[in-house]
Amino acid sequence: MSSDRLPEHVDKREEDVLKHLLDCEEGGVVASVDSVAGALDLRRPRAAKTLASLAASGLAGPRGDGWTLSAEGRKAAVEVVRRHRLMETWLARETGVPAKDWHRAAHVAEHRLGTAETDELADRLGNPRFDPHGDPIPTREGELPGAQRVSLAEWAEGGEAVIEHLEDEPQSLYREMVRIGLHPGMVLSGITRRPDGSMEMVGEGRKLEVPGSWTGLIHLAELADEQRADAAIRRLSDLPVGAACRVVGLSPACVGAERRRLLDLGIVPGTGIRCEFASPFGSPRSYLIRGSMVGLRREQAERVLVLPGKGGGS
Repeated sequence: MSSDRLPEHVDKREEDVLKHLLDCEEGGVVASVDSVAGALDLRRPRAAKTLASLAASGLAGPRGDGWTLSAEGRKAAVEVVRRHRLMETWLARETGVPAKDWHRAAHVAEHRLGTAETDELADRLGNPRFDPHGDPIPTREGELPGAQRVSLAEWAEGGEAVIEHLEDEPQSLYREMVRIGLHPGMVLSGITRRPDGSMEMVGEGRKLEVPGSWTGLIHLAELADEQRADAAIRRLSDLPVGAACRVVGLSPACVGAERRRLLDLGIVPGTGIRCEFASPFGSPRSYLIRGSMVGLRREQAERVLVLPGKGGGS
């Protein structure tokens, strides 16, 4: 695979440094040798050598106490970001790769795609504007839409909000956010702040507890009218045995092959479902869906949003 839009002499580490410099510029933070070393897990001499190489190429240079991109360097950095975010979108929509692994897999692929391949991927995906985390995808003309976000840490208590974006770095915290079910598009209500800095809220019918260390990584937005949450919405996995419900939809976190399988089973808005029985260990459970008995693992049923008591499985 070629890298025809980037200078041929730019290697993978230098591309990673270009992305870091762009992240710092977008976030209003001064990039330095130490910030590069920390972000890329490099020894300080190696980070300094990589920055010097980018300076020799005319892609970056020192300014004041930090480092900044040149016009050509910014163009190259935006191209790498575009590849990464398009690959994450493809992984989310078309593969069974778990959400916690999208970032790592895309990081590998971003160094292999050339311009033509990147543009072809964008066309195949319908030229999406945002990646699965809610980050804007640069256009093929090299424009990176800005985003002014409000973090959960800044959000006023009470009321409702929708998760607009989850930071995917550091990866350890992102994986924990995915594990408890947080995802862009989730509607939150009852947001309250604890004395220790952690926060509580309700999402998809469940009480969620968010540590204080996460609150700056979760970005929220005001709800549009069509996003107003019905307080009765629950997850199918929480439906007791013998209870009935009607499908509201699939969670925005349900993507790719997993989403296609549930849709193929007839789990679409308006479908009636009844939980018939559970295995001795609680998973999988058997559900009556459109007259057929279907077994779903707990993690699959987690992705189905329902209104309890609204119908059967016929």
